[in-house]
Amino acid sequence: MPGARVGFVVTVFIVAIVACGRSSGERATVLLVNGTVLTGERTGTPRAVSVAVLGERIAALGDSGALHRWIGPETEIVDLGGHVLAPAFVDHHVHLLNMGFALLNAREGERLFLDLSSITSLEELVTRIRERVRGVPRGSWILGAGWNQAAWGTETLPTHEFLSRAAPHHPVFLTRTDGHAGWVNTTAMRMVGIDERSTDPAGGAILRFESGQPTGVLLERANEAVLVHIPPPSDEDVTRAFRLATAAMAARGVSEVFDAGFLAVPSVVALNVDFRRYLTLLANADLEQPLGVAVNLMVPAPSDLAEALTSSPDVQRASSPRVRITHLKLFADGALGSRGAALTHPYGDDPTVTGVPRMTEAEIEMWARRALGVGLDVATHAIGDEAVRRTLDAYERLLTDDPHLDPRRLRIEHFSYAREADFERVVRLGIVISMQSNFNSLPGDIPSFGERRVGAAGATRVYAWRTLGEMGGRLAEGSDYFTMPGAPLLGFHAALTRQNALGTWGSGAAGRERAFRLMTMRYPAGGGDPRPAVIRAGSRADLQVLSANPLTVPEDSLLEVRVLATFLAGKRVYDAGVLRTLPPVSDVATRSNRKR
Repeated sequence: MPGARVGFVVTVFIVAIVACGRSSGERATVLLVNGTVLTGERTGTPRAVSVAVLGERIAALGDSGALHRWIGPETEIVDLGGHVLAPAFVDHHVHLLNMGFALLNAREGERLFLDLSSITSLEELVTRIRERVRGVPRGSWILGAGWNQAAWGTETLPTHEFLSRAAPHHPVFLTRTDGHAGWVNTTAMRMVGIDERSTDPAGGAILRFESGQPTGVLLERANEAVLVHIPPPSDEDVTRAFRLATAAMAARGVSEVFDAGFLAVPSVVALNVDFRRYLTLLANADLEQPLGVAVNLMVPAPSDLAEALTSSPDVQRASSPRVRITHLKLFADGALGSRGAALTHPYGDDPTVTGVPRMTEAEIEMWARRALGVGLDVATHAIGDEAVRRTLDAYERLLTDDPHLDPRRLRIEHFSYAREADFERVVRLGIVISMQSNFNSLPGDIPSFGERRVGAAGATRVYAWRTLGEMGGRLAEGSDYFTMPGAPLLGFHAALTRQNALGTWGSGAAGRERAFRLMTMRYPAGGGDPRPAVIRAGSRADLQVLSANPLTVPEDSLLEVRVLATFLAGKRVYDAGVLRTLPPVSDVATRSNRKR
């Protein structure tokens, strides 16, 4: 029994230390023994099996014998059982509030809203609406999230008639899977005041029939008129959502996130959200019981909270030990899925539209200057090539006007589709590109989703992060989770297997090392050099224990790899209950003395 032999060797090792006495000096708070350590170093990776942690940092690594001097009576000794110890992941783009609500909603039988993500036909969706209507009082809101017309076998956006017939006496609001489009029925439009005389709000669009009547689909800021009529979630539900989301990230080996802004419930981008309330509840949750991840928060602008933050440099930004405001979040456009991403040309599968510009170039520049002026960084959502161009024009003026401005304080979220000239420009300027490997297409998707939207001529420039990486672009990986999170290694697996017209990143040894480095790279707020997470003496003890080695496990088994434990700054914030904690040295010593 190999497992029994390993446990025996470790126990003998501890007894030997007690018998021989300990050297003077500091003692480790945690000693992780008997594992395979992926240090994250590119060269000279030591064949370590044990790591000593002192407080928030790694004190030493090596074999068990070399680390005996770090053991003291208070040292927690964790037997890794031969599993893999690796640097924890960093998620550069996630929406904790909304992922938490998805988890809470699933746990409580869709109490909050209908989960429409698995619906495969319009008929099935209508049936779900009718069932919901029978269970709630007349006039109550019917909410849902996650619909996707492509899953029903069409790329045409739906219209209100289906909802109006299914729920004639209830207002209905359903958000699309991309979080940028809402779908309402006649009752909701009547309540809100949307009709053929309504004008499109700045940064939004009310889709219409040829007659001018609204179809019931609202893009971008047009959804905000509906949201003011929907009762907000309770403080208790918000707090529970934050706890579930941060726990879920820790369970996926993530120690730090960049929260890209709270979305309106049920998951739609909006600027009339009470961001201050959600920030307060998140910080209070962390103060009451430490969260499992460190949170760098982006505040969307324009908003009341963004106005307050940029009006005074004295506004408090460190809300709690693990929550701090680091970025202002701007929106140049919408999403490709609902054809709200701003393109320089008509959409390949709908030549009547070119997208929805949410902010002008001047607005992006103005808000960016305000943010930088009070020490905040800037992250701008830009998916379409027109939005990317507009954002880069604004950023380039900022960098030209201030040669000392660190370009790593400027980010573009997604950079999903761009002109060739802007590929070169974003690399030359040194701006951080916040990408999501899981956006790309599965190998069997031909033509790919991106190609259908932008047309064959632009196919090699959609989700072309491989090109940007080879050009030397500063890539920061994120999940963009705002619904149910995926497997721990989903992003890693996507970086290896998903593709566009250029192909994949490559799944060989070099590809795996590149993908793993991408998952653990951290672009700190405030600029400065990006820091790949490594396990070395002096580095912060943000660690994860994996059930298998992601660099060597068969590719078709990557999504089965589990996280067994996660450590944030040396403290265990997630434990799957697999690892064994060995007896304290004092207990071993006492038992040893009794036998004499």
